[in-house]
Amino acid sequence: MILKEEEINKLKEVEKFSKEKVRPMASEIDRLGEFPNNLVNDMISMGLFSMYIPSKYGGMGYSLSSLMETIRIISRECASTSLILDVTVSLFAEPIIQFGSEFLKEKYLGKVARGEIGALAITEPGTGSDAAAIKTTAKKENGRYRINGTKTFITNGKEARFYLVSAMTDPIKKHKGMTMFVVDRDNPGLSIGNEFRKMGVRGSSTTEVILDNVEVGEEYVMGREGDGFKIEMETLNVGRIGIASQAVGISEGAFNDMRNYAMQNQENIREWFLFRMADIASDLQSSIKNLEEAIAYSESGKNSPLLSSISKLTAGDSAVSITSRVLSLLGVNALSEEYPVERRFREAKITQIYEGTNEIQRLIIGKELLKGRDFKD
Repeated sequence: MILKEEEINKLKEVEKFSKEKVRPMASEIDRLGEFPNNLVNDMISMGLFSMYIPSKYGGMGYSLSSLMETIRIISRECASTSLILDVTVSLFAEPIIQFGSEFLKEKYLGKVARGEIGALAITEPGTGSDAAAIKTTAKKENGRYRINGTKTFITNGKEARFYLVSAMTDPIKKHKGMTMFVVDRDNPGLSIGNEFRKMGVRGSSTTEVILDNVEVGEEYVMGREGDGFKIEMETLNVGRIGIASQAVGISEGAFNDMRNYAMQNQENIREWFLFRMADIASDLQSSIKNLEEAIAYSESGKNSPLLSSISKLTAGDSAVSITSRVLSLLGVNALSEEYPVERRFREAKITQIYEGTNEIQRLIIGKELLKGRDFKD
């Protein structure tokens, strides 16, 4: 990972922020299940929402590496807080950077840089991981689209000021008939439905987003009509790297808890404990290497579903395994505020589920291999 001096300095700020401000609040955020407004305002003041936004649109123009490292660092202390940033930048701003018209870039990227929250609204009731099975429709009349449907389990749903929404403009064509739209929160007909209480990442809202005859003009189409499925898949390729970064950060937090406990209780540590520490360190290092490879390849201007899926799969599975093993090693200590491994265990589970479950990642990896794809194709 090669970073510029200003990126390295910014990441040092993020480390300080995470240890001094995020860590003391993380358990309380989890207990209350409240959006961490103070921490989000701090991230805005630090410019974290603007890091990855091109300077032309009011951002810092930093690398993908610096964004993913930021997500990883904050996730060591609080996955909820990192998720708010990750979804806004990786799943809303990133596709606009890659596929949006100049109109959309001018209108939204500056807002993200100033800290306005965004969301990706693609999941629907009953569709699971089948992106082409959505029921939301967008019918075109007199140069405008009328969108109807319900999205569910939308991260940042309650706080978002704008959403990237998938809809069928030509259902007969199935996935080739999907189109992506940018929809503002204040569009008439858009409302927030149920808010879901979750086992982990409780500080980020997860809601239904209801679209009832929401009208948008042609200028709010991402790419071209019918490009939606392709844009969604490309967005998820980068999004999965973000989730891998989160998962690695959660694992590192648990690893640090385990090591700190061992160092403070060295007289009671036996060889079997050291063996398990070594296994956990090895698994964590493998996840880190897969993540770094996926980031580097994406930064080269290419996009490998194989690498991004492998990084999410290994990082997510390792996060659940590592937090579970650390939980067992620390016993009752894992329930304390000093070693909040129980919370980390609950946070880790979601990294196996969103951005495509890890079962879906295995399908993607297998299909890519059957196509004869190499890791660098």
